[in-house]
Amino acid sequence: MAKRPVSAKGKPQQEAAGQSKILVFVDRIDEAGVGGWALDFARPEERVRLRVLIDDVNADAVKCDMQRDDAVLLKLPASRIGFYYNIPPRYHDGLRHVLKFATIDGAGLTMSSRNGAQMAALNFCLAKPVRAEGVVDGMIDGLIQGWALNVDERAGTRLGGLRILVTTGGQPVAEVLADQYRADVAESVGCDSGCGFTFSPPPELRSRRRTEFRFYAMPGREELRGSPFEVSYPQDSERERIAGLVKRADELFTFAYHLRKELKAALPGERYLLSDYGRWAARALPMALPRAAARYGALPQGRPLVSIICPVYRPRVGDFLTAIDSVRGQSYENWELLLVDDGGKDAELTEVMRRLSAADARIKLKVLARNAGIAAASNVALGQARGEFVAFFDHDDVLEPGALEIMLRAQAASGAKLLYSDEDKIDQSGGLSEPHFKPDFNYRFLLEVNYICHFVMVEADALRQAGVLDGRFDGAQDHDLLLRLTEILRPEEICHVAEVLYHWRKTAGSTAAAGTAAKPGAALAGSGAVAAHLKRRGLAAEVTARAGLTCYQVRWKPPAARRKAARVSILIPYRDQIAMTLECVTAIRKHTTDVEYEIILLDNWSGSPEAEAFSAAQANLPGTRVIRIAEPFNYSRINNIGARAARHEFLLLLNNDVIVGEPLWLRTMLDECLVNERVAAVGAKLLYPAGTVQHAGVVLGVGGVADHAFRGIAGRAPGYVMRAMAAQEISAVTAACMLVRRAAFEAVGGLDEVELTVAFNDVDLCVKLTQAGWQIVYTPDAVAEHRESMSRGDDFDEGKIARFMLENEVMRERYADVLPYDPFYNQHFSREGGVYRELRLLAPG
Repeated sequence: MAKRPVSAKGKPQQEAAGQSKILVFVDRIDEAGVGGWALDFARPEERVRLRVLIDDVNADAVKCDMQRDDAVLLKLPASRIGFYYNIPPRYHDGLRHVLKFATIDGAGLTMSSRNGAQMAALNFCLAKPVRAEGVVDGMIDGLIQGWALNVDERAGTRLGGLRILVTTGGQPVAEVLADQYRADVAESVGCDSGCGFTFSPPPELRSRRRTEFRFYAMPGREELRGSPFEVSYPQDSERERIAGLVKRADELFTFAYHLRKELKAALPGERYLLSDYGRWAARALPMALPRAAARYGALPQGRPLVSIICPVYRPRVGDFLTAIDSVRGQSYENWELLLVDDGGKDAELTEVMRRLSAADARIKLKVLARNAGIAAASNVALGQARGEFVAFFDHDDVLEPGALEIMLRAQAASGAKLLYSDEDKIDQSGGLSEPHFKPDFNYRFLLEVNYICHFVMVEADALRQAGVLDGRFDGAQDHDLLLRLTEILRPEEICHVAEVLYHWRKTAGSTAAAGTAAKPGAALAGSGAVAAHLKRRGLAAEVTARAGLTCYQVRWKPPAARRKAARVSILIPYRDQIAMTLECVTAIRKHTTDVEYEIILLDNWSGSPEAEAFSAAQANLPGTRVIRIAEPFNYSRINNIGARAARHEFLLLLNNDVIVGEPLWLRTMLDECLVNERVAAVGAKLLYPAGTVQHAGVVLGVGGVADHAFRGIAGRAPGYVMRAMAAQEISAVTAACMLVRRAAFEAVGGLDEVELTVAFNDVDLCVKLTQAGWQIVYTPDAVAEHRESMSRGDDFDEGKIARFMLENEVMRERYADVLPYDPFYNQHFSREGGVYRELRLLAPG
């Protein structure tokens, strides 16, 4: 994982160091910790407080107030000057670590020892009696995969999170973390499911014909089963021939899709999976400020003051110091930090805050006599804020050094009044993980998930108009405030800054580490905040937490008259496949309730006697029509013909291999359109017969044109940051089950029946709709089974690849300026493949 050491900067720290004469003496080092004494000879009556830094990360703070009987022998002016620091268990890992001491305001201190040596740092290595077990499974899609567990017999635990050292020829080439989800291992071994690892062999080893990799669990360097693992690579001449074949295959189309994918897998390149986030972050985060300067331009004129609101309630002192250092270390210096000690009654922490405030005039402290709660404490700070902009900051989190500057550059370029950034998690060793790469402003998603969360900066005038934080929603007070801000701001006044600028602290029991299990009241507070917001907007809805998470299901309740008036024409193309088509329409009639509809069966040249009998039987049923289309298969034209024959306000494009099974599937889709007149199309969640996801929205630009999100995950799985289980605005949905407003469909010319006869016509329709100002919504609450392509075969068989590749190129040329920039799919995700799985490095400029 990447490490983010943070240090304070500026004159206040230097001045404080100049005013003190602190001597630190270390005379005890053992398996548990380090001890000694410290005295400020300039102020001997005061008890010295020391920062403890381990590996340049603030670990804690200690107060030197233990009795030292030897102080008399040493003729020291005070005797209660001793300290002992217990080194936390996480550092008992068999690795070398570095311990340093500093003053509370960050000035480094030198240590003395019994032998008279002077040292700026103390090296230590502590071991924990555990063993490792694991397996190298093999290579899948060019990646070597496996799992490893840390087995603690005394504690009875089998946990993931082990570091895996990879070597070749006796030399280390990589270190990966075994923390990926492996349900198969958890089920068979009975262990932590976060134990998998993935290793991408480095490109520089391609010159070797064969390379043998060894995998060791650290720190004990225990070799995993299945290691060594041998990988074969093509030689230079072979690589040239393969590259030539890739180019030729693209030019000729035939077999291009599969051939190109396989050959690219044969040419290793540097890849960053989400599990490689620490490695990616080490390279990408330092480029954030140059990227922002190139993207947004100059800072706003006048260099506005930013008021940073920070309620404080009993954080770990080391984490709190790291948080303050990250503010003091900002490249943009015109800020004020408003600390509110929320009745924590921790005298040592309060004293630390007083010292920091005295050392830097930009830090202001207010101490409350009793605990008021996070909303009330934040409001105290808001009442003191003088800045033109207000930023919200938690007492143990960490800002990137360029966070304020990047936000202000984005504000100057966009004129936004509410800005938010991407974020990740930081542990107590400074390791970064679990990045949240967010979409651009997505109101429908915000109703279900507070995806904005951190880092938030708001124009002070807009904040005053929206009102202060509401204590009724403590635990979700930020979600409530954001929703109130959407009531007074236009969407274009809300800006997503697509850079990781905020590191959310993971500690035992925190929301960041344990989700809503740490704060069970947060889900209830959040659903209440959403319900209150919708009530203010005059939108009737039932809001409930999904599976107890801070993710909310919004069941719309449009006016009864509007509900009754809205009717749907269901268009179902088919060619033979009568048994499946009958199952499709039977399921519609059996399970669809509370919606008036007609079924229009579009018979595309069926030729069997069964088809003729089916057509006659269906045409005799009420609310059903059969239209025979005696033409070669053209999905777009078939549905356009059906749309022209439809009688109703809404069209449902439905494949005959989609089987519905829930009474409110169509009601749910229709209500999304009825509560928002800007919604033109709604897509459902489609599952394979085995229960895994086939469609949970479409992402533009991945693989060249578009790809389905979350294909293959469990049907009830939340997906990346709950994107699979929450309703949200999205760029495209599949026409296998798409409800579309007929007026919008006709306004953009329907489906393209000239150049997109089979593939991508639904993506093309959605892009045309969004370009015309409409919105597309994906809802996970309309679920159906999709037996994909059973009725017409696979798009990727030998006879159809050329046509597929041609339509692929039509889309790439038509939307060259659109496809790479899906506003709901973060810029840091790769466009090569692996939706919500792979990252890319974006250079400045």
